[in-house]
Amino acid sequence: MNKDDQSIKFPVLIYDNLCTSCTTYAKYVNRIYGGRITMIGHYTQQGKSFKKSIFQNNYEGLEMSWFVTKTRAFGGREGLKQLIKYFFVRKNNEYNKNTFDLNECTTDCKTVKGVMIRSCSILTSGVVIDI
Repeated sequence: MNKDDQSIKFPVLIYDNLCTSCTTYAKYVNRIYGGRITMIGHYTQQGKSFKKSIFQNNYEGLEMSWFVTKTRAFGGREGLKQLIKYFFVRKNNEYNKNTFDLNECTTDCKTVKGVMIRSCSILTSGVVIDI
């Protein structure tokens, strides 16, 4: 799989599928956007393969969620900005069937402290990578 693979519909949201808070975040995004964004978990086979095609030097990008277009990957708060912009620009008429498995979540982020830490991390860091 590479970034030009026709089976991937852009934009893509890469999230931590082993974290309850992150998976819940992805589910809300999926609901709000009505499936107009492809959701891919960091730790899925598809996610590992997709990230290899867009990130250089074996960079994993695990420290944040990513909003990926055909030309750029936006991490953390930069991804949130792009997500908000995308809400107002309805380019994609085809919808994806995204699925989520909360049973895979292994980190302790169901607590208030865990949710606060995850929320702060997405707001305090931001990265843009050209693909």
